[in-house]
Amino acid sequence: MELHATSRPRRRRSLADDIYEQLRRLIVMLELPPGAVLAERELCERFSVSRTPVREAVLKLAEHGLVTIAPQHGTFVSGIDARSVRQAHFLRTNLEIPVVRLLCEQPAVDLAEPRALLVAQKLVNGDLTAFMPLDDQFHQSLFALAGMRELWSVLQGKKAHLDRIRFLQGPQDGKVAALISDHQAILDMIVRRDAEGAETILRRHVAGSVLYMEELLLLRPELFRPVSA
Repeated sequence: MELHATSRPRRRRSLADDIYEQLRRLIVMLELPPGAVLAERELCERFSVSRTPVREAVLKLAEHGLVTIAPQHGTFVSGIDARSVRQAHFLRTNLEIPVVRLLCEQPAVDLAEPRALLVAQKLVNGDLTAFMPLDDQFHQSLFALAGMRELWSVLQGKKAHLDRIRFLQGPQDGKVAALISDHQAILDMIVRRDAEGAETILRRHVAGSVLYMEELLLLRPELFRPVSA
């Protein structure tokens, strides 16, 4: 019998996946702030689903440290985990800088996708809710161009708490415009094949969220998970 190699089919998104993504977005954007109660019955009604996909989604949120399940007490949105933010920043720095340096070393890079995303970012006119997905897509496109798409998936699974800080940081005056300017500068450095310049810009670009978090730890400690947790 002749055997033919076939690629593994991609797993279809389930109801639980969709509910997880929607709840993750609400937590990241602080529409569900730290301490908010996630009642199973209310979630079932909200998403018009049975208990099973809701439970699966909540368990996944718990695995990523976004909710705390307390038996006999309920399920609550977790405080921001400062340690997870620092670890995600470390991971992002040590993945994305080599990616950008690799792009600078290539003789020709098709930057059509990140440039289109840059245009889209400018069109949102500072709307943070619209900007953040475009921001992620921009950086994801760089990983894809370097042939490192799977590494972006690794990072995406680790940066939920970092994303919460990014959303808190966004409303600062001129912050979105500054991020867009950095994106343009990174693309300019890739075109010039200036790896050192690209690294300098990117390192500063990703460091801002951690620096802002250190300020928030003093100014708004109620947003954070206790250090001993």
